[in-house]
Amino acid sequence: MVTTGDLNRHAEECCTGATQDKKYFEAGNAFIKRTLRRHEWPTNSIGWRPSAALPQRWKTDAAIITYLREHTNIPVPRLLFAYEDDGAFTFSTELVSGVNMTSLTDAQKAVVTVELQQHIATLKALRSKTPGVPGETLLCAPMRVHTRFWKSHSCWRPKAGLQDRNEEEYVFCHNDLGQHNILVHPETLKITAVLDWEYGGFYPAWFEQPYWTRPGPSAPLDGEEDDRERCRQWLFEHCDEVVMPHLLSFTEKMEAEEKMAKE
Repeated sequence: MVTTGDLNRHAEECCTGATQDKKYFEAGNAFIKRTLRRHEWPTNSIGWRPSAALPQRWKTDAAIITYLREHTNIPVPRLLFAYEDDGAFTFSTELVSGVNMTSLTDAQKAVVTVELQQHIATLKALRSKTPGVPGETLLCAPMRVHTRFWKSHSCWRPKAGLQDRNEEEYVFCHNDLGQHNILVHPETLKITAVLDWEYGGFYPAWFEQPYWTRPGPSAPLDGEEDDRERCRQWLFEHCDEVVMPHLLSFTEKMEAEEKMAKE
């Protein structure tokens, strides 16, 4: 039986923490996170497994921060590497200094929000006739869409020919733009980095909900607009679902190939 407590107690050097689906590391000037290998998956009684879409989410993040660094002045960390190895996917950026926006006073947050609105305007100015992620064929729906494990192992491929039959113009969205993903210089209150772009890409403008206006998750709270069903309907109408496989270790791949050869 494996628990997240076990993963943290027996963590590798430089590991700063483990969750039910990933580990975090800091080494020198690098921030690193990797998915759990199968033998590290926490034991549970409900058959829950980490999202098989997580590697694609990090590929999306890598593609987007590369794209934004080339096309905008939005502060995003520099990508170091992103790769699959022996049943795990690893993603790394430079380690950016700063404090989380959630730790600021309301007066300080008001100052930060002025700059944040400028970056949001920059995102909205990026336009595309088709939805999706520059450099990637798949997109990953916002986390709020996957409430109660809805399609938690799925990514989405924009339907072919959308550009020809769709007059809608899509804008660039972050889709997880909460205060927890905004790093700020504690003295100047300048934004040092906007993090976690794994749900981003070109979407209808209404996908970007203003979750940065309050602390908490990038999902509707009591009294806020709940657009999850609207998002799901849009995905079905404009994309094809792609159920992602879990990554296999080298040994598991060899065993699977041997089994196929015998069949």
